[in-house]
Amino acid sequence: MPSNVATLDTAPDLPHVEADTARLMNWLTCRAAPVPLRLAGHDWRARFVPPDGAIAARTAQGYAFTLGTRHGRICLDVASERTLLGVPGAAEALPVLLRHAIMADACADVAAAVGAVQPDALTWHPAPAAWPSNLAALGVELTRPGAAPLRAVLQFEAPERLAALPAAPPARTAPWLAALPAPLAVRIGTTTITVGEMREIEPGDIVSIERWQSQAGALVVRCATGQRGMTWTAVAEGRRVTALDDITFLHGAHMADTHPEGHRAAEPGAPADIPHPDAAQATLSHLDGLEVELRFEVGDVAVPLAELRAVKPGYVFELPQPLKQSEVRIVVNGNRIGTGTLIAVGNRLGVRVATFAAGDA
Repeated sequence: MPSNVATLDTAPDLPHVEADTARLMNWLTCRAAPVPLRLAGHDWRARFVPPDGAIAARTAQGYAFTLGTRHGRICLDVASERTLLGVPGAAEALPVLLRHAIMADACADVAAAVGAVQPDALTWHPAPAAWPSNLAALGVELTRPGAAPLRAVLQFEAPERLAALPAAPPARTAPWLAALPAPLAVRIGTTTITVGEMREIEPGDIVSIERWQSQAGALVVRCATGQRGMTWTAVAEGRRVTALDDITFLHGAHMADTHPEGHRAAEPGAPADIPHPDAAQATLSHLDGLEVELRFEVGDVAVPLAELRAVKPGYVFELPQPLKQSEVRIVVNGNRIGTGTLIAVGNRLGVRVATFAAGDA
């Protein structure tokens, strides 16, 4: 094994962003209102954009500062730096102290505005001895009429302070988004079988649905937009599917808390059979005894996003054809492995298999 193994959090070549910082960056980029700033005698509007790696790499030409005890740095691309310094030629050729003095003067109005809304002083540091290298990076673009945009990267030790910036007005929802169809699965029930039994299923066989529910002669189903999407319970009768409850957000388990008599789920926390560490490794043939859950659902249904917002008890949508005539998908771990049609077997429910990936399952 290599001796220089490092965790992802400490790998120097892989950038790491804390979850809270990532959420803040998303908010600043997508929802924060443009910030009016006065720089170098002109009025600009600043908005946050994804950081440019090439600009962030210009740390040697960056402008270090502290806000109270918190460290920060501003890096600009060459053209933006020349614009703010008022130097048409190579700004980087200027002496460091002179370059920082001119930039501090160009940003004097910004420093005054920052001091007016919070107590900490903004101080520039032309030649910092040591500066944190893991500062969160935020891209900034400044625009004004008749001028080329300025591009910068702001690195700050306390980015959460930027959460106090005002939010932009809510964006108007585009008409096409409201009409966007969301695929919907109507889940009928589940069955647990072994891998060996699943390999033996062929077209024409009937697979019993072990866990299902009915109510007043109608089938209780679970409508879901995905394994981790919107979901609600409904009753299906013919083509009509009527919601029984409000939308919730689950992990896609079908009727997880409902097990008909004779098909009880394992008790939470029940001890599992753990093999001894010295036990012989199971051969491939032993995998046939592993249990998998088959899920039976009706697909080819889509509901516009605008209608999903209106789902509540009593909401009705229609299947393309009656449930008993609809193609039933047989799903394992989110993957469709077969299709069939719904049938009654005495007082039980089953699916007559039309196609099945038996040998490949």
